[in-house]
Amino acid sequence: MTRRPIPAVVAATLVLCLATPVAANNGLNLIGFGAESITMGGADLAVARDTSALNTNPAGLMQIADRQMDMHHTVAHALDVRHRDGFGNDAEVSNRNILLGSLGYARRLPDRPVTVGIGLFAQGGAGNDFRNLTTAFGTEDELSAAFRIAKLTTGLAWQATPTVALGGSVSLFYADLNQRIFPDTSVHEGGAPEEGFFGYALSDMDVLTPGFKLGAMITPSERVSLGLAYTSGVDLSMDGGTLTSDFSALGLGKVTYRDVRATGTDLPQELGVGVAFRPTPRLLTAAELNWLDWSKAVKRTTLTAGAPDDPDAPPVLAAESDMNWRDQYVIALGMAYDWSDKLILRAGYNYGRNPVPQQHMNPLLAAIARHTYTLGLGYRLPGRWRIDGGLEYVGREKVRFTNPGLPFGPDAVAVHEVLAFHMMLVYR
Repeated sequence: MTRRPIPAVVAATLVLCLATPVAANNGLNLIGFGAESITMGGADLAVARDTSALNTNPAGLMQIADRQMDMHHTVAHALDVRHRDGFGNDAEVSNRNILLGSLGYARRLPDRPVTVGIGLFAQGGAGNDFRNLTTAFGTEDELSAAFRIAKLTTGLAWQATPTVALGGSVSLFYADLNQRIFPDTSVHEGGAPEEGFFGYALSDMDVLTPGFKLGAMITPSERVSLGLAYTSGVDLSMDGGTLTSDFSALGLGKVTYRDVRATGTDLPQELGVGVAFRPTPRLLTAAELNWLDWSKAVKRTTLTAGAPDDPDAPPVLAAESDMNWRDQYVIALGMAYDWSDKLILRAGYNYGRNPVPQQHMNPLLAAIARHTYTLGLGYRLPGRWRIDGGLEYVGREKVRFTNPGLPFGPDAVAVHEVLAFHMMLVYR
């Protein structure tokens, strides 16, 4: 097997239907799902009471008394997401804006202590698009990645006792990957071919794979509730696409490989516990602790490609890269205050340590966000409608790194700062 210096960079993008990457902030995950969850800082396990409970704590579906439909939309903007290195680059991402959404529906079964639901959600991710970078080889080229993830989820909740609700959901994940690593750069100054650099474009990789979530909600009194949830890990190994490598320096031009496989960037298993407390009838407070098993989900990436369309090209390309992400512990705090019978005010804070070791950092998978601050409100419209909205500020993070496996030189810098606006329309 011939090995080429293809950087094994596999990035992920937050998506539902179509979106551009920059917004996830608990590793590759969002802090929450739905406007209420997010504007309470993701402290949702003991609160979950809309259709996004399918994706937070399925037991919370029991709080839907009859039928409910939620439509959630997000616009996110990269305030300062950039890459700097020793080759004179100080580039902001070109994909500065995100448009995404989700949709959920749930209903209580007549005369039964069961609520069922179905929803389409964006899951989370990270990925950037940098144009016109000066490379270590004296060329000007592009560096980008988009690993898009959407999920169709269905689930149910059961009121097992007057104080205990149990729930579960199953999801079908669809993800696809497109990646461009200096695709128009080809360098070879003699010696063995593997001593050169041959940029590449990876296109149309995808996967369809299942996952599940289990949850419980315990309400010992009207003022206190406890939430528990476990989420399975999800294998996102991909194939089915093409890899086009620039072998111009070898006199072969661009060669397309059609037997391609990428592995090693998966979604982690998660375990969370939360508590919600009402010190007064109008004020709801919530706190939550989550463990995300990134050390198993993102450990070592591989990229292999075969079946070239030029018989003179190397028959197989292969690359491996250690990622060795750390497990992540996330703390979420939130509150909601009923200002009046119609107006609800919300606020939250979310902290998750950066799971990426500095020596394995790269500008396409810079999941470095730690602090997230949220504000929101809900307004009950006439009839059965409510509108929820809010702001999510992902605090500025700056990480200096030296990754010997990537051609960025010593002391490269990744910067991440994002602002998002959320709106959800609720019909009961």
